[in-house]
Amino acid sequence: MRAALLLVLVGAGSARAGPASDAFLESETVTASPAQSVPTTPGDPLWMKAPVASFRVSAQRSVRLNDKRANELLGQPGFGEVRVRALASATELGVLLTWNDASRNVLPADDTNAYPDAAAIEIPSVFGAGHRLPYVGMGDVELPVRLYLQRKAPKGTQANEYVAAGFGSLTRVPRIQATMAMEYDEQLKLWRAVFVRPLQVEGHALTQSSLVPMAFAVWDGARSERGGYKQLSAWRFVLLPRPALDAAYVKYLSWGYAPGDLGDPAKGRAIAETVCIACHRLPGKTVASPGIAPDLFDIGAIASPIYLRESITNPNGVIIHAVNPNAHYSKASPPDKNGAYPNADAYQWSTTLPGGKIVSKMPPFTMFTPEQVGDLIAYLKTLDGTKEPEPR
Repeated sequence: MRAALLLVLVGAGSARAGPASDAFLESETVTASPAQSVPTTPGDPLWMKAPVASFRVSAQRSVRLNDKRANELLGQPGFGEVRVRALASATELGVLLTWNDASRNVLPADDTNAYPDAAAIEIPSVFGAGHRLPYVGMGDVELPVRLYLQRKAPKGTQANEYVAAGFGSLTRVPRIQATMAMEYDEQLKLWRAVFVRPLQVEGHALTQSSLVPMAFAVWDGARSERGGYKQLSAWRFVLLPRPALDAAYVKYLSWGYAPGDLGDPAKGRAIAETVCIACHRLPGKTVASPGIAPDLFDIGAIASPIYLRESITNPNGVIIHAVNPNAHYSKASPPDKNGAYPNADAYQWSTTLPGGKIVSKMPPFTMFTPEQVGDLIAYLKTLDGTKEPEPR
C-alpha cells in the first residue's frame, strides 16, 4: 500500500504504476521523513519517528586476505541485516543505521591485529533518469561514488569521506562535508550510526532524483573485518520528500520485480554451471582459478535484477577493476628495469584497446534469448551466501 500510494503522488501525465513498481518501492526503499532539522546524535528520539526498513547485508566475498582466520570467518554468515531510518530537512539528509553486534570493538591504539567496528554509506556521484547504477563495490570506471565511513575510536568517532571508481581507487576527500557519529548500546547489543550531510555540496547534489541510491556497509572488528572485507548491502533507495518521483526512473529500476520478468532458477543454474563457471566461482562449483573474475557466491544479495541483466547483455557498460591486480605476475614476460614482472593479464578483469578505451573481458552473451537471461538472473538471485546448493 505504501508504494502504491507513493506512485499516486508522482503527478499527472506520468506512467501508470504497475506491480513491478509497487513491489520495487515496497521492498527497496526507505522514506525520509520531513524534519525542521536533522539530529546528529544517534540517540535523538526524533529518529524513532521515522519509518524503518530492514535490508540484507552479505559478505563481500571477492576479497581475500593474507589472514587464515579472517578468511575462514568470511565464509560464514555475517550480520544479516541493517535497519535504516532517514530524515530530510530543507537543506540536509540524515540516515541512521542500526545493526546487532555481540561486542563493542574500538579503534586500537597500538594493536595491529585488532580492528574496530565501523559503518559506511555509499552514494553514486550521478544518479536518476538516464543513469545506470554503478558497481556496488566502490563504483566503477565510468560512474564513481561518494563514501562516508566512520569507525569507533576510544574517544569519539573517526570519520572520513572518500571518492572511488572501483577496487583500489579509494581516495580521501580533504574536507569532510558530513557529520557522523556512532554509539554502542550495551543492553541491546547493537550499534547506532548517524550520517548527516547537506543536500547540496560542491560537485555532488542529492536532489538529482527523489530516489537516492544508497548502499550500506558494516564491519565487525571481532571477526577481523577491515578494508574490503566487510558486510555489504545491495543498492537501496532513500525516498526524499521532493522532487517529484520520476515514474520512468522507477520503471527502469523495477525490472525483475513483476511476475514474468525472471524465469526458472533451475534452468538458470544449468546455464551458469555450463557457461559461467569457466571464469566465475559458484557455490559448489569452483573450477575457475580464484581471481580470474568476480566470485558469485553472494551476487544475489548485493546485485539488483536490472544490474545483472545489464552486466550479462552489455558487460562493457560496467567496467570493474580486479580486486587485487598484483596477486599474480607473468614470469614468462620480461621484467622491468627494477626486476619486477608485469601483472598476469589473465587476472585482469578488463583490457585497454589501442585507442585507450577500456573494455570488459566478459563477452556479451548475445546468444542468450530473453527467456534464458531471465532464467539465469532468477538463479543468480538465489545466491545469497546463506548455504551451499544441494549436490546433484
